[in-house]
Amino acid sequence: MAIKYPFITEKATIQLEEENKLQLIVDINATKNHIRKEIEEIYGFEVAMVRTMITPTGKKKAIVAFTDGDAASEIATRIGLF
Repeated sequence: MAIKYPFITEKATIQLEEENKLQLIVDINATKNHIRKEIEEIYGFEVAMVRTMITPTGKKKAIVAFTDGDAASEIATRIGLF
């Protein structure tokens, strides 16, 4: 499983609400394609873009953008962020 848990900060919440993007901590070996496929299979929303980066603490963070306008907030509601 590539996805570990959601990454929630003030900036992440703003991106969620304004830009329809969700930030997640993922497995360090996960590729963008693995992350895309897993999100689409689990939550059923089409992913427009996946950006990844390594945090200063050595964890891998993925920023996922969706084609559907309400997908990020719907997923956040499903996983209990709001």
